[in-house]
Amino acid sequence: MKDIRIVFFLIVAFFFGIGPFVGIYTDYLWFDMIGYTSVFTTILQWKIITIIPGFLLAFIFLYFNAKHAGNTVKKILEDKNIAYSNTDSTAILILIGAFSLLFGLGFSTSWRTILLYLNSTAFGIDDPILMNDIGFYVFQLPFIHMIRGVLMTLTVIAIIMTVILYAVRLQSVLRLDAIEIDNTEESYFLYQTGSLKDIVPERVLVHLSALLAFMFVLIAFGFFLDRYDILLSQQGVVAGAGYTDVHVRLPLFNILTALSFLASIALIANIKLKNVNIPMASIFLVLLFMVTSSMVPGLYQQFKVEPTEIQLEEQYLEYNINYTRTAFGLSDIEESPFEANTDLTAEELENNTHITDNIRIWDRRALEQTYKQLQQIRTYYTFNDVDTDRYIMDEGYQQYMISARELDTMQLAPEARTWVNERLVYTHGFGIVMNPVSTKTDDGRPEFVLQDIPPTGEFTVDNPRIYYGEITTDYKIADTGKEEFDYPKEGQNVFTQYDGKSGILLDSFVKRLIYAYSFGESNFILSEYVDDSSRLMYHRQIVDRAQTIAPFLEYDSDPYPVIYEGKVYWMIDAYTTADKYPYSESYYGEKFYDINYIRNSVKVVVDAYDGTVDFYVMEDEPVINTYSKIFPDLFKPFSEMPEGLQEHIRYPKDFFKVQMDLYENYHMKDAETFYNKEDAWEIPREVYRGTSIEMEPYYMITKLPDDGGLEYVLLQPFTPRNRENMIAWIAARCDEPNYGELKHYELPKGELIYGPTQIESRIDQDPDISEQLTLWGQTGSRVIRGNLLVVPIGNSILYTEPIFISAEESEIPELRRVVVSSGQKVVMGEDLHESLQMLVEGRISVVEDDTEQETGVPETAKELAQQALDHYDRAQEYLADGDWAGYGEEMDKVEEILDQLSQVLEEAELSISG
Repeated sequence: MKDIRIVFFLIVAFFFGIGPFVGIYTDYLWFDMIGYTSVFTTILQWKIITIIPGFLLAFIFLYFNAKHAGNTVKKILEDKNIAYSNTDSTAILILIGAFSLLFGLGFSTSWRTILLYLNSTAFGIDDPILMNDIGFYVFQLPFIHMIRGVLMTLTVIAIIMTVILYAVRLQSVLRLDAIEIDNTEESYFLYQTGSLKDIVPERVLVHLSALLAFMFVLIAFGFFLDRYDILLSQQGVVAGAGYTDVHVRLPLFNILTALSFLASIALIANIKLKNVNIPMASIFLVLLFMVTSSMVPGLYQQFKVEPTEIQLEEQYLEYNINYTRTAFGLSDIEESPFEANTDLTAEELENNTHITDNIRIWDRRALEQTYKQLQQIRTYYTFNDVDTDRYIMDEGYQQYMISARELDTMQLAPEARTWVNERLVYTHGFGIVMNPVSTKTDDGRPEFVLQDIPPTGEFTVDNPRIYYGEITTDYKIADTGKEEFDYPKEGQNVFTQYDGKSGILLDSFVKRLIYAYSFGESNFILSEYVDDSSRLMYHRQIVDRAQTIAPFLEYDSDPYPVIYEGKVYWMIDAYTTADKYPYSESYYGEKFYDINYIRNSVKVVVDAYDGTVDFYVMEDEPVINTYSKIFPDLFKPFSEMPEGLQEHIRYPKDFFKVQMDLYENYHMKDAETFYNKEDAWEIPREVYRGTSIEMEPYYMITKLPDDGGLEYVLLQPFTPRNRENMIAWIAARCDEPNYGELKHYELPKGELIYGPTQIESRIDQDPDISEQLTLWGQTGSRVIRGNLLVVPIGNSILYTEPIFISAEESEIPELRRVVVSSGQKVVMGEDLHESLQMLVEGRISVVEDDTEQETGVPETAKELAQQALDHYDRAQEYLADGDWAGYGEEMDKVEEILDQLSQVLEEAELSISG
């Protein structure tokens, strides 16, 4: 068996050269090592197999036409008693062979399109116009377009080739014919009587007519396919076919199909008739109708459709709404009212301590800097980012911030950056750092539950070594004659040897020679440290590793580490996408571009120590089912994922971001409302480092209304477009058995529920908070306002925002205060617990020299403050509507109430000092 493989690779090397051979062989070794040889061989064999039909099709088609042209030239010259020499036929044959090989290689790049066509799965949903299953558009139509494009390309090349051959080989004949009909009147007469065959020899005319006839068959087929493509159009008032498309463009494509086919018949008939006027007239007719048909739809749209657009387009708007919602997984969102209580009570907090104990007060961006300063330990370690996850502890369901300590050899001292150190000694990161999301130390640092090297704390990590991670982009050689650096300890270094099974065993000189060539590094064969037991590790960056195995999936931008049975694993979300879903709106974003269908179909688990990659199918959907047919050994059912890892799956942010961007408009199901964008939403904004940015969705542990116990959800608030009050919030459920469900909670439209931007403004306008933040920002420090979170608690809404202070020179953000608000009140406390107490007890914080004194607020002052706030909110509504008179009246009332409030507070201060 081994000899057969060697012979196979030698044959490949003979045809394609040493470079591709080395790449194929090393890829085979890597896939064989990781256990996905069948994926490699399936892709490789189809790339090779598809070269053959591509080569044969091009060679036979071009050779036949070249051969026929040669025979035609020979007969024409023999009829005119002109000597014929066929000395260039060998050169032409070689050129055709070379071109056909290149054509076959290009054709092989379409292996995925071919396999999807051969293994296509029905969606079980038909388009509403032509009544084809969605699978036809996603899997079959691209293949049909590809075949037509291949044939059209070969036909055009054949026409050009034969014209050149005839022009070169028949130069003397064409010159003679030109002399014979040089008289202008005779030329005109010949044209009028259809005798231009005297200029173009009959045999040439027959050959070119046949080629042009085939080309027009393909043109007719193209117009026929355009009928399907109009359902994928992204132009006009709707994505998909609109009124003009269905009633004008579709009939025009039918007519163009018929005319082009008739033109091909006329060209075939011309083989017998040998009259150039017939094909010229039919071609002219097709071109004329093409020009006309390009103008008619626009005129029809302008004068017929646009004056009554909503009535005519209503049906097609409904198609667009329904199919877009289905394509992006929005059709099953469960909508419920949320009767928000604007006054959070102490009883609600007491009944929801498991929620408040898991409110995240650590901003991942600020915490990443804190981790690097406090837990990086050595300069060659780093934290790529900080993630959130949850664990079931003795105390209950707990949410944590978590990050892996990875190795970055670029940070080694320049003199230490030798090949031996970078590739053999410094091979892996070490350990995990974790802290609860809602607590901090007295000096504003995280309360670590897992820290240091080796890791210590509440979690057990028996094997904290990280050979595969988010920043591990270079190759390493483990288990060599040189011990690997493990971790620093008390001024000394601890060393180890890799004892896993990952990596390609360099057990022969040939392998080391091949990898020396592949990586351009002679030390593979020169270094005495590299021996037969050494293991070469590459594709160590986890997303790159998964993508190398399954390049047809899209991968999430935020993998996260999980501790399970004493080991570190990475979890990556993978997506299936398509861009040919009828009537679905195309999405253009930073992560995904030009897609109109997406599913989070796969969870990928990567072992951080041995690099094992497992693909678990999460959803029974047509695209992943098709790939499962193509690669039956690649995917595993979700039920085979260990239960301990199943507890850590989460709804991915990248997917949720796509859905929520579309849901801004596609929550509207009524066609007329959608057309007018009467109820359009937008994602609110928050303040970070003094800049207004779009609010990210965030994970939290909470209880959804009427849905039972605590669960992990991904949450996104919404505000009306061009308004700042909150209108709804959407939750994506992360825990089994409800994983993947989306819940839409609609807030009362006749009642003001503060949005994040309004809360940010209230924080800015609070004199005590604003004064303290200004003071901190003037003493060589930088104030960082972290994520503002909207937290549903019972029937109320709680807003939280952490305040960090960081030195401008050496940035170690410290969590100094937590601002909380119920909408009616805004308070700032030392920590989350104190802030919540202040909120429900009606206390305010007076800051003097960084110490706090609590002062009771008279009920009269509270009432006046609420009145002022109500008038201010009404003033803002008048301002948004451009009602300056109403705005002025309300602001005058605000001024009057504030004067009264000032007097009440002065009296309260005197009574306290007395």
